[in-house]
Amino acid sequence: MASYLILGAGKFGRLALGRLTPQDDAASFVVVDCVPQALAAARASAPSRVQWVEAEAVTFLTENLKGAAFWDWLIPMVPFHVAFNWLWQGPMAKSGGEIIEVPEAVGRGVPLARRGDQGELYLSRATHLCPDDCPEAEPVCPVSGESRKIPLYEELASLKVPGFQVRVIPSRQLAPGVGGYPPGRLLALEQELLTFRGKVLIATACRCHGVVHAFKRGPGVTP
Repeated sequence: MASYLILGAGKFGRLALGRLTPQDDAASFVVVDCVPQALAAARASAPSRVQWVEAEAVTFLTENLKGAAFWDWLIPMVPFHVAFNWLWQGPMAKSGGEIIEVPEAVGRGVPLARRGDQGELYLSRATHLCPDDCPEAEPVCPVSGESRKIPLYEELASLKVPGFQVRVIPSRQLAPGVGGYPPGRLLALEQELLTFRGKVLIATACRCHGVVHAFKRGPGVTP
C-alpha cells in the first residue's frame, strides 16, 4: 500500500489521480489545491479514499513536511518548480541567500531551453507535443524515435559548471504520464544545504524534461 501527495487538482492532478487509483485499491491519496472549484471538480469523479485539502501547495509542504516524510510519493502537478520553491520559501527562507540566473551552459545540448522569470531554465528533449500517456521508461521516444538512453536527470547530475554545485531530484514515472519522487528527498536536500555556502543548481527532472533554479549563499549568512 502506497501513499501519495498530489499537489494540484487541475487537469494534470486529475489525470494523476485517475491513473494511480486503479493501480492500488489500498493506496491512500491527499490532493492539495488552493482553488476550491478545482478541488470540487476533481472530487466529483474520485474514490472516497482521497483526502482533499484547500491550501497553497508550497505552504502546505512547509507546514507539514518537517522531520519525517508522511507520504511515499510526492506528485507535483502545479505550474512551478515545487522542490526549489519549497526549499526557498521554507528551510532557506531566512538564509539571506539570493536567487541567481542559471548559466546558459546548463541548457547547452538540450533541444529546448526556455528561461523563466526567476532566471531558471525549463529544459526539454522533445521538440514536439508529448502524449500525456508517454511510457517514459522506454529508452526510445515513442513519437520521434530518438534515443533517450541516458535520462536527463543523469545528464544534469553529471554537469560540471564552474563555481556551482549541482543537486538533482529525479522524477520517476509512477503511471503513464505521471511522475513523482519520495518527499523524503526534499528533507535530504534540506540537510545537504543547511550549512552550504556558495552557488548551487537545484534541478528536478525526468527522462526528457526538467527545470533548473540557482541560488547563492554568502559566508556570513545564517542557516
